[in-house]
Amino acid sequence: MGQGFYLKPCTTTSKTLAETVASIEELLTEILLRVPAKPLLRFKCVSKRWLSLISNPKFCHRHTLQNPNSSISAVFRHSSKNFSFISIPPDHDPSGHDHISARWNPLSVIANQYGDIDIIHSCNGLFLCCPHGKKNKKTGISACFVLNPTTNQFLTLAIPRAEPSYIMGCSLAFDPSKSPHYKVIIIDSIYGVVECQQYKILIYSSETRTWRLLDSIFNMNHRIDYIHGVYWNGAIHWIGLFCEISYYHVDEERVKFVKSTPHCYQKKWQDREYSYFKESSGGHLHLIDMYKPCLTKFEVLEMGRDYSGWFVKYNVDLDPLCTSFSTGFRYGVYFVLFLERVENEEEDSSSLFLHIPGQVVSWNLKSKTFKSFQLTNDQDFLVEENNYLYKETLAYGLLLKLDDAIGLDHFQTLFRELMLQLKVKAGNYNAVRILLHSLRAVPNM
Repeated sequence: MGQGFYLKPCTTTSKTLAETVASIEELLTEILLRVPAKPLLRFKCVSKRWLSLISNPKFCHRHTLQNPNSSISAVFRHSSKNFSFISIPPDHDPSGHDHISARWNPLSVIANQYGDIDIIHSCNGLFLCCPHGKKNKKTGISACFVLNPTTNQFLTLAIPRAEPSYIMGCSLAFDPSKSPHYKVIIIDSIYGVVECQQYKILIYSSETRTWRLLDSIFNMNHRIDYIHGVYWNGAIHWIGLFCEISYYHVDEERVKFVKSTPHCYQKKWQDREYSYFKESSGGHLHLIDMYKPCLTKFEVLEMGRDYSGWFVKYNVDLDPLCTSFSTGFRYGVYFVLFLERVENEEEDSSSLFLHIPGQVVSWNLKSKTFKSFQLTNDQDFLVEENNYLYKETLAYGLLLKLDDAIGLDHFQTLFRELMLQLKVKAGNYNAVRILLHSLRAVPNM
């Protein structure tokens, strides 16, 4: 007779299923790794065990690598002074709090200690900031802050100086699909003047926690804007007057130049009213230039990943929106927030998110249809031309402040919030329910 294995019948003295599941740390870890960063931090309040697990640097590392392509949660105004933001989707509150969204100011954690600050770069959930209005005319920026709004933590970085020098630009390089660590890239002119012909590159690594000056010296192109960098394809990119690009590849530590296309040289840069230069979802680098007198018709340029040059991805005509919105588009009173691929549609289907006073409009570039979202009753801009994208990430900041903890009486609301954000199958849903019940943190639902 063959040998078999049989499950032991449950008795009143046996562990409950909930206690058994909760005791399996591998299962608990796998479930929590699938929770978005913001509610995950709030789940630290369940128990000391959960606090220890979620705060563990190895867990944060795994969570960052497993969730590299988080969606955009908000668009920030550039300054802590009169700070405001737009939630994405516009009817969602990324602060995760029940209070009015407008009261949430993630920049205040720095501003409360150092005064008003400005955002100078955002990269996959991390923000690079500097003190507001305190740039030295002779040396430029002297210090900067790396902020993670999700974890509410920041790092102050004093920039080492080699006189004479002038800091021309600061950028962040952070790719959570490769590493939980980031780098700060500093463009420093050699002779301490903006009109200098050469520059050097200073790099801070969060992995080694040290600054390093590259040995090479690079020639400066005075048509390039080194103030506003964009991280894409493993490199920091700076745009020029005629859409040419200079970029620094972070891993290869080399500087390259990409010439513009002929039709960009034919445009009159003096008539350029507005410019958008950012990485879009799906890993594409896009450029939008709007020229007077017609600000409703423009091209969306995309850079080839092999740097073969710009090509026209979309020809945009916003004239249909002029009939639906009495103000804004007709007179060019709007800003581009970002370009995002439309889920569950063809690869080339994207939507352009636009901000007019009091509203956000999503314009589908393929179907030529739109959706509008009312933001406020006031006809004001919440963000302007210099705006920055926010994504949730556990990178860098690893600890939740004690005063951010919540009581167990709020946990039923948190549980529902978790389920909505996870959108998981019933199996994971029940597993999370079992874990929470095992800790007696959630009432029967």
